[in-house]
Amino acid sequence: MLTARQIEEITLRFFPFEHDGDTFGFRDVILQNTSPSDDIEIEGDTLTLTYGLLTRMPDGSISGVCEFARTYDLTKLSEERWAAYLEGFRRAFPSLEHDPGVARPEVLDDPANVTADDFERAFLTPCPEDEDDRTFLEKTEEGYQAFLLRARPKGKEDARRRRAEAVEQCMARHAEVAARVEQTYGLLLPKHAALTWAFFSSLSAREWKAPRRLLGCSPYTLSSGVLNFYSEASFRRPLEEGFDPRMHFVAPAFPPEALTMFCGDFSAFALFYDDPAYLPSGAVVYDMEDKSRWIGETFFDFFRDWARQLVTYPALLRNDDGEIDEDMFFSVRLFLEAIEEFEEYMEQVREEDRARMRWPYSERAQMAELRSGVGICTDQGDGAGFEIPSDIHAAESQEAVAQAVARARQLLAEGDPRYALALGRELHCACGVPDRQNVSTLWQAEALSLMVAAYEALGRGALARKVEVHHANRGIFMKDAYKDADPATEPLGFEFAAAISGNYFPFLIRRGEYELGFETADGQVADPSDCIQLEDGILTMNLAFTRKDPEDGSATKITSAVPYDVSDVSVQRFRAFLAGWQKGFPDVARRWKPCIERLRANGADQDFLEGMDINDLWSTHAWADEANTSEEDFAWAIRDGLENGGRNKEEQYRAYLEAEHPSDAEQDERRWAAALETALLRFPAVAARVEKTYGFRLPKHVALAWAYFSSLQESEARGFRELFSVEPAGVMELFEDGGLDRKVKEGFDERLHRVQPCDAPECLLVAAAGSDHRLALIYDDPSCTPSGLMLVENAFQVWRGETLLDQIRAWVNGVLEDEVGAFHCRKEEMLLARRLLEVLDGFAEHEARIRREDRAAMRWSYEERSAVDHEVGLFGIWTDKGDSQGMELEGALTKYQDAADEVQAKLPGWIARAKRELADGDPRYALALGRELHASYPWPPQDERPPLWQAEALELMVAGYEALGRHALARRVEAHHAHRSLFNQSAFEDG
Repeated sequence: MLTARQIEEITLRFFPFEHDGDTFGFRDVILQNTSPSDDIEIEGDTLTLTYGLLTRMPDGSISGVCEFARTYDLTKLSEERWAAYLEGFRRAFPSLEHDPGVARPEVLDDPANVTADDFERAFLTPCPEDEDDRTFLEKTEEGYQAFLLRARPKGKEDARRRRAEAVEQCMARHAEVAARVEQTYGLLLPKHAALTWAFFSSLSAREWKAPRRLLGCSPYTLSSGVLNFYSEASFRRPLEEGFDPRMHFVAPAFPPEALTMFCGDFSAFALFYDDPAYLPSGAVVYDMEDKSRWIGETFFDFFRDWARQLVTYPALLRNDDGEIDEDMFFSVRLFLEAIEEFEEYMEQVREEDRARMRWPYSERAQMAELRSGVGICTDQGDGAGFEIPSDIHAAESQEAVAQAVARARQLLAEGDPRYALALGRELHCACGVPDRQNVSTLWQAEALSLMVAAYEALGRGALARKVEVHHANRGIFMKDAYKDADPATEPLGFEFAAAISGNYFPFLIRRGEYELGFETADGQVADPSDCIQLEDGILTMNLAFTRKDPEDGSATKITSAVPYDVSDVSVQRFRAFLAGWQKGFPDVARRWKPCIERLRANGADQDFLEGMDINDLWSTHAWADEANTSEEDFAWAIRDGLENGGRNKEEQYRAYLEAEHPSDAEQDERRWAAALETALLRFPAVAARVEKTYGFRLPKHVALAWAYFSSLQESEARGFRELFSVEPAGVMELFEDGGLDRKVKEGFDERLHRVQPCDAPECLLVAAAGSDHRLALIYDDPSCTPSGLMLVENAFQVWRGETLLDQIRAWVNGVLEDEVGAFHCRKEEMLLARRLLEVLDGFAEHEARIRREDRAAMRWSYEERSAVDHEVGLFGIWTDKGDSQGMELEGALTKYQDAADEVQAKLPGWIARAKRELADGDPRYALALGRELHASYPWPPQDERPPLWQAEALELMVAGYEALGRHALARRVEAHHAHRSLFNQSAFEDG
């Protein structure tokens, strides 16, 4: 059989080959830093080759790349037959529909194909599985006409009307915009710029889809640059204070010749001015590496050629599954039709613009390039033949750069500014450092002096001034020089509607059972721009309300095209509406739940809903009420449905209290005072028990937290548990009636009450949400009151406040603030949260006093202690010598238990180091490493995975705690390791 080396040698006799702008070969035609051998893989009898297809536009710019793999049966290959196969493919390639699948391996399966003629004939023979030899364009014509009925329901005449209106408006504004550009930059603006804005502003949402998805160009990115001056609202935007307008959307490596007109997602489109006294010869694009290339005489030419390329070669639109994306192909055709409808307007101004150019585009695009892309141009010639040193940041290049600068200055003095301009431009464009986070100053002073002198010598003063401004503000990267429009007055347009909607939809109820989001008319989840239409002041959104069954995953769905009148509506009000709707959605979904259940039970479609007595799912009533302006207005109006518009929250709260938690102010105060009195009376005995059992000093705020819980009415306590899934646990149980009298199980160490295998001995449990989430006080020094409270879930720990009441207050405020993504609460939950906060406020005076007492016994404040970052898996240690930062640790749980991990080889050395430092009087590393090993105890236990390093963990921890005088922690960890398999077990007989 052929070897990989033979395959490579034979294949490179034919690859790469080109035809009509397409280059086909190994992947290295795309990734030039790869070797062809990287694209050849042999496994057994199977050969896999990775191909690349590079497509260029007429001007040489790249418009598309494809990479794909094909497999072959090596047993059917010989040197002669493989060479014949490749030769036949090369001959057939110009006649094929340029499809990345053209290197059809199945033709090798036919033993009748032996010679190059055989293979050429086989390639040109339609695939037997597809006897229809029509082009893709012909095959999809019927589908495209159906697509047009949806995408352009008002017909071609309506589209032409929109184009004509846009041209009239933009051409009327051109003189004013051109004057602004000339005054600001000293540059002349071609009329085709006005037509570019007119064309794009005339596009419908459907017509925008192709450039948006494939090029990253959208109405939003189109507003990022000078082209946006054609928008009257943008034209009136005030300049940011202290910002030079010539730095508007300029990147550090852009040369002064580039005037940024608009952006894509990762690119900037610019006009390129060689001589400010003339119109630019053409347009360029800057990529992520700030390298420029010509794309056409006008932007219009670029987009037209790009769309024609995709329509001609639809295989470039293949999905991951290898199929051509038909919907995207239709979208490209629609976009191309829009361009062709505009061609007449562009031709009318093209000749007028050409008359004011110094060099025609056809001539300018052929001139010598620089390493950074587009080269220089003067009456004396271009930059061809001048040596530009490579990598100016490399130490070995410094002497060559210095010599080049000296030569450029000499030629400039002799009357030839070309080398000064070429070298200065390259040094200017090489300002970025490798990580692209900063701007290098290396050779930038020389770049500035060479460029300014060359521009002045050429009479291009506007460019000299522009580069001076640029170097005075070199750290600016693509910033808008003008202040943002006021969202309170900015009218809602399509782009704002799509962008804002995309930030909010889909709405999801906590636990993910219900969802509200966009869908296209044919039921496909899609981008907001595909699901929104804005015409004549009516915004129509295609929305779907879905309930997914958590058991079987089946879905029941209600869809609608919902219209909203957005005439004279501001961006701010629309955003407030969506935010309020998102917050109110849990209540909306609850009201619709019976309807969903009836739909599921009857197996009916959504027509079954007609006639049902149901509230407004789409919240149009809240939108129609002009009194609703804020996010809170909309949220309450939507929560209340059609009843009262959400304007009587105080009355609702009083009615809620009367119905759910009947009480009056006097009763509340008596109940709260009695609970606090009981807690404080029991505290000394509980604190003594904790000190005797654990050796820990109990803070009084634990008694206050127990008082809060015990003061809640049954309905309030039940609501608290349902809302936060938390209840007192651990040492808080000792405050209960008879808590101190509970008997410890025979043989059970009380210090291990509710402990889990990986718990650190510093944790003292005070509250729990099942066995997964626990709230624990953290004792760095058992002789002092703890600095704060942590939420603990195995290897996950996060500080939650100084006291348990701090955490409760944070939870309750999170509900009241209705933070989306945190609680996303219903109205009843918000009313309950307000009640729970009232109870907290009832203890506020006592809380302040008790906090002062506890702080007096702290060693480190909460602010100081919580500022220490986690060290790998656990909360960091804290000693008078500092914390555990900078120590060699790998992470708890799995790392230290994985016998195959290279960490195993390092651990003996780490343990030895910890013991050395401990002997030298610094126990921090011993304690940090010991705790990490302790936390890596494998749970649940597995016979095939016995615990590792636990004896070392115990030894290091005990020695570390003893050295720090934290004897109670040493004793607790010894008890823990003696009973390591305990998991959340109660120490008490009735537990």
